[in-house]
Order: sequence, then structure tokens, then C-alpha cells
Amino acid sequence: MKKLLPLAAAFVSLATAATAADFPANPMPAKVAMPLPILFSWTGCYIGIEGGGASGQGEQTAVAPTITPPPAFGGQTVTGGMTIKGGIAGGTVGCNIQISNFVLGVENDFSWSGKKGTVNDLPPFFDPTSTSTTREKWLDTFRGRFGYAIDRFMVYGTAGVAFAGTEVQAANPATFGVVSESRERTGWVAGAGAEFAVFTGGWADVTLKVEYLHAGFENKQYFVNPITIGGTTIATRDVKLTDDIIRAGVNLKFNWGSAY
Repeated sequence: MKKLLPLAAAFVSLATAATAADFPANPMPAKVAMPLPILFSWTGCYIGIEGGGASGQGEQTAVAPTITPPPAFGGQTVTGGMTIKGGIAGGTVGCNIQISNFVLGVENDFSWSGKKGTVNDLPPFFDPTSTSTTREKWLDTFRGRFGYAIDRFMVYGTAGVAFAGTEVQAANPATFGVVSESRERTGWVAGAGAEFAVFTGGWADVTLKVEYLHAGFENKQYFVNPITIGGTTIATRDVKLTDDIIRAGVNLKFNWGSAY
């Protein structure tokens, strides 16, 4: 028995040392969950510039004035279908609010427009030197935007009201020279686009966008009051006008009250 006690004590000492060797002297601390990065937010107001090209369709049709008897040319096309195209450039202002991945906003833009189309008049208005011109001098759209965003990238649809400053011109150097009349037009506009944030900062972000817009305007009459020069009467005409616009823009979005 006396011989067993020292052996038992020695066994307990070896077992204790072996167990202690199984555990590191300084256990690793538990991993701390890192906070998720703050994603880009589209909420905020912005200003920007935009530019591109516009191409649309138009037509000038003679309208019979309310006199008796009406002229034989009433209701006949003066120009037939005509293409009206040119450059467009201007500024933009708007605001967005983001809810989850959805972005709701409102945007207004005002642009100089170089859209113009000139054609020779058709029979029975035809003369070798007679032409008719439709010109768009400026364009203003006020639209809602409805987008879906994935971090810095957003696609959106847009629709609203459009206003345009236009001019219609009749020209014949041999008889009456040039006669023109300007009118403002009202219509609708709709389209789609995509926008991407290329720079994010504390107080502002910079985004790039590309978009397509189609605008259609109500018919408008020009030269309503009869104009007669040198025995030639300028036909009162009903003028159609549409816009198809492809443009790009740069926006500066302000992060007032933002958390980042």
C-alpha cells in the first residue's frame, strides 16, 4: 500500500500536466462582428447639366379659315412629313427619396434646342423657291422619376409634361420673302434612363446618367390671321411636332443631413 501511494501521486501529476498542455496559455478572443458598410443613398436634391441630340417628326397642313367660300387648299398638306433634328443642351434640378431599393423623385430641366427642319412646299403650294420650316428653340420638361437602385447604380422610368418654344417659317425670296411666327407648345413626355454614382463624398456625390425621352405636342395653328404679301396669301397651317431625345448628363447630389 505504501508503494502504491507514490505511484498514484505520480500518475495524477502526469495526467494534470497532459490536460494543461491541451489548452493554449492565452486563448484567442472571440470574433467581433464587423458593422456592414453603408450603401450609397439616392436620397437628396441635385443640380446638373445635360446635352445630346434630338430628332422628331413634323408636318404643316393648310387650314381653311372661317370665311366663305373657303380656299380650295384647306386641309391639304403643305410639307408632308418632315424630319426635325438638332442638338440640345441645358440644366437640370431635382430631388429624390429612396425607400429600400426604390427611388421616387421629381425633376425639371430647361434646354436650348437647335432642332430644325426645312422642306420645299408640295403641290398645290409648290414653287421652285418656296420652303417651309419648323424650328424648336427651347424645351422644358417637368417629370416624375420612378427608379430601382442597387447601391450606386439605378435604372428609372420617367413621365410628365413638356413645354417648347417653336417657330414656323414660310419663305419665298421671289414673292414675299420670309414670314415667321413663334408660339409656345404644351405636350407630354415619357422615357427611361440609367444613372451611376462615380464619386461619393461627405457633402456631395457626382453621378452620370444617360436617358431617352419622347415628347409629343398638341397641334397648333400658325399664321391664323391671313397674311398677304405681293398678291400671295400665306396659308394658315396646322403644325404637328414630336421629339425623340437621347442625352447624357452629370449631376451633383447634395447630402444635406446624410449619415455618411
